[in-house]
Amino acid sequence: MATNKRKYKGSLTLGKLEIALEAHEQLFGEVTALEAIGEYTVATYDDEDYPAEASLALLPMIGDSAPPTPDGATHLFDGEALALGQKMKISAFRTM
Repeated sequence: MATNKRKYKGSLTLGKLEIALEAHEQLFGEVTALEAIGEYTVATYDDEDYPAEASLALLPMIGDSAPPTPDGATHLFDGEALALGQKMKISAFRTM
């Protein structure tokens, strides 16, 4: 099991960040963590589950709580991201 970290510009929208993360899952394995550091969102990938077999969905958290899990999805983790330069708490889901 190897992990890999990639950073993404904080100027991306949440949707474009989601697309970039999904594309990199095909190279580095499943995303396991997101954190906002400086002007970047840093993603940690784990090649144990390579490649991810279902789509990724990022949703803003409601206060300190994860939003309701969408139908047919699995909650992966909660983290932080920069979207349009604003730090936000997010929940990551795997959709079927």
